[in-house]
Amino acid sequence: MRQPCLIAALWVVSAAALAQQAVPPPPASPITDRFSIRAGAFIGSVSTEGHVDDPNSATPGTQISLEQDLGLTPDVHQGRVEFSFRLRERNRVRVDTWEVNRSAVATPSSDIVFGSIVLTPADQVDSSFDWRQIDVTYTYSVLRGARYELGAGIGAHGIQGESDERVWARGVHESFTGAGPFATLALDGTWLITKRFSFNARAQYLSLNFNSNSGKLSDYHADVQFRWRPNLAFGIGYESTQARVEVRDSNPNGEMQFDTHGAELFVRASF
Repeated sequence: MRQPCLIAALWVVSAAALAQQAVPPPPASPITDRFSIRAGAFIGSVSTEGHVDDPNSATPGTQISLEQDLGLTPDVHQGRVEFSFRLRERNRVRVDTWEVNRSAVATPSSDIVFGSIVLTPADQVDSSFDWRQIDVTYTYSVLRGARYELGAGIGAHGIQGESDERVWARGVHESFTGAGPFATLALDGTWLITKRFSFNARAQYLSLNFNSNSGKLSDYHADVQFRWRPNLAFGIGYESTQARVEVRDSNPNGEMQFDTHGAELFVRASF
């Protein structure tokens, strides 16, 4: 009696082992990656608007476009790098940093009140605008399957924007700086279309007041990736970032709104 039972037990174990071997491992994708580095080229456009006020003057600053009124280029061609870490199965951390630095020399078409100085059509104005941003985003995958993943979380951002206007002939100069930490709510999702193609998208947004200042930040990204090798993928995507910084407790005060969007080509190595 024992021999038939032993044979039956061995048959069950063997069948289970064969069934386990028959199930193929999931294909390499952003859903299974533990660590990735993405390096790409961003080709887009930027617009920068705002005003700078002198708190000691009753005359408000002129609302201007730095591209149209002061000659800064609206084109952005730059490299970007992003790192992503997966902690256990459902926790992910994404880190990226980027900056946009521009300068130009132009003559205004009309008078511009910029803080404590007035720029006139007779001036050659040396202008610059620098934007720097570092982002750290954590998401937890509330939905996760073999072909899909959706995570929700929070992002922490360090932002600095600086505008500088100078007229060398008259020896006048004014600058405006807005900087500080910021947080956003985040959604991050992946859909594995086929074994090699995946669609990825994320969205982050928040508007808040901090101390006597205020700000708004929104970031949207979508891309399609082709997994050429298990550890190497190529992709094309679209990126849009809008930010607003208002400073009310400094000299000068003011508000700057920064908007950039465009296409991105990238290569992604993962492990």
